[in-house]
Amino acid sequence: MDVIVRGKNVPVPAKLRSAAQRKLGRLERVTRDAVRAEVDFSEERNPRIAERHRCTVVVHRPHQLVTAHAVGPAPEAALDRVLDKLRHQVARRKDHC
Repeated sequence: MDVIVRGKNVPVPAKLRSAAQRKLGRLERVTRDAVRAEVDFSEERNPRIAERHRCTVVVHRPHQLVTAHAVGPAPEAALDRVLDKLRHQVARRKDHC
């Protein structure tokens, strides 16, 4: 599975990029037909918001897109939260098909 990691108006450090690729690689245990995954990191600029970091992941499967997003106090936390949501969605859609 190809993993594309991008940052929208924020830099993505190499450590975060490799963590995202490694953790999304584990998603192949749940679904083997995933072709590509796009990970977008962004940050809310409002200082009143405690959980400012947002992570959005789109997984491309044949004839299907699985999308999830989550927020957290740090980019790593947002990534972990979005991966939990993705695992749940992929498992649920696999049961229905």
